[in-house]
Amino acid sequence: MPISKYSVDNVVFATSVYGERWAGPDGDRLTIALQLLQSETASTIQIDSFVESLEYTPSTPVSSIIESTTDWKVESDGQYHLIASNSSFIVALTKDEHLSQWPDLSLGKVIDEDRETSIHRAWKKEVSGVSQGAYVSQSQHMLAMPSRLGLHAQEDASTIVWPPRQLNAEGERIAPASNKLDNRAFILTWTRLSAAGAPSEFSLRAPLLGGVSTVLVEFASGPKGVFMLADDEDGQASIGQEVSFEVRRLYGQDELIHYGLKALLI
Repeated sequence: MPISKYSVDNVVFATSVYGERWAGPDGDRLTIALQLLQSETASTIQIDSFVESLEYTPSTPVSSIIESTTDWKVESDGQYHLIASNSSFIVALTKDEHLSQWPDLSLGKVIDEDRETSIHRAWKKEVSGVSQGAYVSQSQHMLAMPSRLGLHAQEDASTIVWPPRQLNAEGERIAPASNKLDNRAFILTWTRLSAAGAPSEFSLRAPLLGGVSTVLVEFASGPKGVFMLADDEDGQASIGQEVSFEVRRLYGQDELIHYGLKALLI
């Protein structure tokens, strides 16, 4: 979801297109922060207070998510501070650890308050525990996160391999990831699961979203992958259409939030 940015006295503030009241159906302070960092010249950053502001605990460290998806480096004495308002969905990038005042960024895309409340409740219930159709352990998420969120790929005999794996089709070990896929791909095919047909981990939110769409895409360098589609309320996927990718919430599990890349229609 596109962010809105505002610069005041050398501080850059960011919110979702909904303004400070909501980060969208699958957004939060972290997804806003990642887009903010991606849009600014990279440096070093401190994030301790920002991590404390998150509503739910991510399944992988915030520092790893930032360094896998942006060019910023998280350091205890970083040049910049990433901070967030505890009472609204405003994120700030600043050299001052403390802000005396947060701006009023209440204007934004019109919010359906009933839908917002329902989705918030669904996330809360989902994080606390729902049946998982395909349970993935936290350790598996930790291992796969850099390549899946950062689109880090391997090269094997001039062939680009993604997501990374240990062995190729001949059983030979593949070198560690050394390439990065473009943030664009093209839809090969797509499908939309009805609310009743969505996997159990999405069963609470799917009825509120009108179903769940997924796309099979191909990157220019060759690899293919399946991604959930986001921000498609006013559009529909089509074969050959170009998509970009952003980090969003995927689902809740074991009191944690799993993040992943979702495709956005261009």
